[in-house]
Amino acid sequence: MQSSQKLALALTLVLIWCLAQSAVESRRRWRKSVHLKLHREANHTKILKSFPNQKLRLKEKLSPTTDVAISSLTASQASVAKDNLFNSHNTEYYVTASFGTPEAQKVTLLVDTASANLLVYSSEFVSESCTQHNGYSSSESQTYQANGSPFEIQFASQDILKGFLSTDTFTLGDLAVGNQTFAEINSAPVNLCKQSNFDGILGLGLSQIALDGVKTPLDNILEQGLIDEPIFSLYVNRNASDASNGGVLLLGGADPTLYSGCLTYVPLSKVGFWQITVGQVAIGSKKLCSNCQAIFDMGTSLIIVPCPALKIINRMLGIKEADKRDGVYIIDCSKVSRLPNVVLNIGWKDFTLTPSDYVLNYSGTCVSGFSSLSACNGSGTPINDDGDDLNNIWVFGDVFFGAIFTLFDFGLKLVGMAPKV
Repeated sequence: MQSSQKLALALTLVLIWCLAQSAVESRRRWRKSVHLKLHREANHTKILKSFPNQKLRLKEKLSPTTDVAISSLTASQASVAKDNLFNSHNTEYYVTASFGTPEAQKVTLLVDTASANLLVYSSEFVSESCTQHNGYSSSESQTYQANGSPFEIQFASQDILKGFLSTDTFTLGDLAVGNQTFAEINSAPVNLCKQSNFDGILGLGLSQIALDGVKTPLDNILEQGLIDEPIFSLYVNRNASDASNGGVLLLGGADPTLYSGCLTYVPLSKVGFWQITVGQVAIGSKKLCSNCQAIFDMGTSLIIVPCPALKIINRMLGIKEADKRDGVYIIDCSKVSRLPNVVLNIGWKDFTLTPSDYVLNYSGTCVSGFSSLSACNGSGTPINDDGDDLNNIWVFGDVFFGAIFTLFDFGLKLVGMAPKV
């Protein structure tokens, strides 16, 4: 046997061994993970009207002129804990949690990977101004600890969310997180109450973006030994007909039965948000960006792109400005099957979003999964099909998660991805 053949055989055997070890590790992580069910919104009209508010929240989170930590919030869980997600018409995903002891005060929390704190409405605010929601009452808990430090978020719309910090036991799935500090909200914009189904936000971001240095739910869960590894993963179900089956949030590991092939790992390009470098994004034969930066934000429904890229996407999808409604673009549902694929090259691997992945269908109203934070009116930055001027921040929202199983390692600061099964 020639030396080149021996080398090829050796490399093949090494690859087989690595894959076998990866499978063993995946099963080990799966056995120890905690699974939490995700849920979603079922009111189409409410969801379509929620997009402008989502963009305002995202602008605040990404604003370079404010403390990033003051612009969003979220939480996590145990030795792999699994919690099912509720699906809000493929645009918002929730998890059920509770506060206090001995009686659990149940709430629904928006899962948000672009914030790092825990936030919940106070029961007093709910009873007076936000009656369709649940809230937290410190007087009903035996483990409540007063903090009282003021909390405030000013959105890009100039609306203000106000409250104060409190500390109590926070329960997510089977995980009881002791001494968790969170924001107790006693004043919020009216539209936030009317147009959302969540009672608070569960921030799954890194500690670097946590409000006022408050210890994140993820860090508390790990330090209290509720999970063995600093990992969580998300599997999002795009079956809008079953709002109660929105997918799963796994704390402490991953489930190899939920994705195909191997996970592709990439390091964070900047520690703060879950931010990575994307090698290339293309729609059909048109390149949209090269070596662009992207943030994973499950608190955002769509994929947010720079205006020049959005113009190319809309042109490829046959979308005109007149098709814009409530900050999103409407597509003729009969044309969806003929639209081009979008290919994301991440970690030297191509991840494909088909038209059925990036077009959301709300009872016959089809919405493009791509939008921009700005109005994109006027000429703006010249369109450059070579991608030279399109390397601005992209935001991978729920449209991305609907197609890709995603693992977040807050120990090694990595993100792992694989196509969903």
